[in-house]
Amino acid sequence: MNVEVRLYGALRRYRPADAPGAPHLPFAALLPSVATVDTLRQRLNIPDGLISAAAVNDEAVETTFSLNDGDRVSLFPPSAGGLI
Repeated sequence: MNVEVRLYGALRRYRPADAPGAPHLPFAALLPSVATVDTLRQRLNIPDGLISAAAVNDEAVETTFSLNDGDRVSLFPPSAGGLI
């Protein structure tokens, strides 16, 4: 199956070198017919724990969420900051 992937912040360094376009643009990823957000994380070689949030088709999901062909997947790194 093919999914569209958007990587944010520090996760952009895991964008495949052969993905066309600029680092901030979405790219296509080929996954097995049965795959989850975590399957995508592994395929992109993103270390476990570096994804703090994920969305599929603009809806927040867990990394165990099952993907479908044509889904739009956004992956977000942990963020820092806030009030002290």
